[in-house]
Amino acid sequence: GCMINGKLYPFGHIERTEDCYKCDCSEGGVECCSLSHRTVSYNKKKCKVVFNKKCCDCDVVQKDDPSKPCCFASSCV
Repeated sequence: GCMINGKLYPFGHIERTEDCYKCDCSEGGVECCSLSHRTVSYNKKKCKVVFNKKCCDCDVVQKDDPSKPCCFASSCV
C-alpha cells in the first residue's frame, strides 16, 4: 500500500482520504489531489477560514464571532 499523511492505504484508487484528498496508489508511488477548494478572497483582518474535514469544505467566519459567516463585498447589505 501507500503511506499518506501517516496512514496506510491499499493499492488502487482512494476516493477520499481522512485529510480530504483523492489519490491513486501504486507500487510506483502515490499521486493525490485535494478535494477541497481554497478560499483566498476574504477580509483577513475581520474573518478567518475554518476547515471542515467532515465535508471537505471551508467556511469563512467572523473572528469575533465564529458562529456568524463573513459576508463578501458582493453579498453585504
